[in-house]
Amino acid sequence: MPKIEPQFIIPFAKPSGITSFTSLWQVKHTLGTKKVGHTGTLDSFADGLLVLLSGKLTKLVPYITDFDKTYRVLFYFGKETDTLDPEGTVIAEKPLPVYADFIAAIRQLTGHIEQVPPVYSAVKQAGERLSDKIRRGETVTVPPRTVTIYSIDIEEIFYAPEADTDAEKSEIGAAQKVLGAVLCVRCSKGTYIRALVRDIAHRCGSAAYVYGLRRTAVGPFTLEQAAGFSALQPFGSAAVSTEGAPYSVTDEEVKRAALPLNEEIAGAMHFQIAVLQEKYYAAFMNGKPINGYWFTGTQPLSDGGPIAVFYQGSCTGLIIKNGNRFHYETVFNQS
Repeated sequence: MPKIEPQFIIPFAKPSGITSFTSLWQVKHTLGTKKVGHTGTLDSFADGLLVLLSGKLTKLVPYITDFDKTYRVLFYFGKETDTLDPEGTVIAEKPLPVYADFIAAIRQLTGHIEQVPPVYSAVKQAGERLSDKIRRGETVTVPPRTVTIYSIDIEEIFYAPEADTDAEKSEIGAAQKVLGAVLCVRCSKGTYIRALVRDIAHRCGSAAYVYGLRRTAVGPFTLEQAAGFSALQPFGSAAVSTEGAPYSVTDEEVKRAALPLNEEIAGAMHFQIAVLQEKYYAAFMNGKPINGYWFTGTQPLSDGGPIAVFYQGSCTGLIIKNGNRFHYETVFNQS
């Protein structure tokens, strides 16, 4: 009998200083499978939530990739690096902005905006990453694209040293110079936080780069539920590379974090739910043409969106409805 691959959604906390691909090894080892995929990488210097998928649940990649993301970002004004992060070379130095201009820039960059991705990025042109082209010394032109910044919340502002005394801090106003900040950003897929920080600084007449970046949520999945969350360094303290450092995530943590695609999670992912009747289970698993009367439930199934099909509490596959016809997206292995 062929081996059935484990099918899980695994929220995983990537530490700073390693690649997203390196993070896959721990999960592959724990689950005893070679089939583990990610739903969006994080830069090496960044840390936070990766949503990993095993077995046939890798078919969920495009759905999870489409989810909104939430990040915490720590940055400083005054200097800009070529990579827009702490691993780059300083290419510009400009004065610190004042508080009023900083707040105005945040407001201007909230909503639907045009963003030019960083040249050091995974964006591809003619099938090749921009970062590979730029490292060969080629000149690249990056076209802007539309992204959505749903919210930018200020968690902390660092003011210039002249406001160090308590008396001076009480007088902080619109003209006070800003050294840096910690922001919480909720944004659409395709958004580069490094580019957002660059653009905030440029709107202020300054320069900036990201020092710390942490992804805290991907759609309904949160960093707090991820394997390895408790092992992360305090935010902003792990910007230096730790490549090659041993993992401190146990197999038990990975197993506890691994989630089956149940009805609750499918609902949180905005999938429609259909429950398969027992007498049609074999037909469904064998890919026979689907009929609407196979399913029970009081809610009619609508066209277009993915439908998660469940049988005896387990997800057996994803289908799409188009008029009176149904189409298979994927069928999941059942033990």
